[in-house]
Amino acid sequence: MSVPHAAIVDPSLLKSVDPDVEVMERIRNDDQEAVITLVGRYQSELTGFFFHLSWDQLVAEELAQDVFVNVYRARARYTPTARVRTFLYRIAHNLWIDHLRRTRRHLSLDAEFGEDGPRLSDTLPAPEIRDHNGRDGQIRERVQQALELLPAGQREVFVMANNHGMKYQEIAGILGIPEGTVKSRMHNAVRALRDELADLVEDDAS
Repeated sequence: MSVPHAAIVDPSLLKSVDPDVEVMERIRNDDQEAVITLVGRYQSELTGFFFHLSWDQLVAEELAQDVFVNVYRARARYTPTARVRTFLYRIAHNLWIDHLRRTRRHLSLDAEFGEDGPRLSDTLPAPEIRDHNGRDGQIRERVQQALELLPAGQREVFVMANNHGMKYQEIAGILGIPEGTVKSRMHNAVRALRDELADLVEDDAS
């Protein structure tokens, strides 16, 4: 798999605003400590990104690891053409698309961690929704199910914007689509989630 290139910017300017560029240049020069530094900075974030797309911790960890594998394999070809975070997420996006093509099926909320493992829906942290009636588990599953109903493109945009705080411009650069398309996908995702979870919103407001 080839490493993608984002929109070209002035390398000297980029280096002054993104300290991770220096880390990538050290990796290009085969600095093993720099690899450890990059993994430490982004592994948790990338695992979270894949987890909110797949709802499978093992898949998330494997795909996050694959991002760094791809970076290291292509280190000799690295040039600072975009923020390192954008660079990594472009690789992550391509890996996710490849994963979807391989599986060609939706991952179940009841996927197990191993043959006798607990259900995924029973191991996730509760969402940030206050509940005083013992319904946290039901709410958690409803939110997950609503996200799974979203088309893949909308779900990815929603996760990037909502869970990782990315601006539309950055998402557009990662996905290689116009910013207007990102806004449209986000709008449609939010509307669909509101419709699907309308009863929870009403209950919380009452």
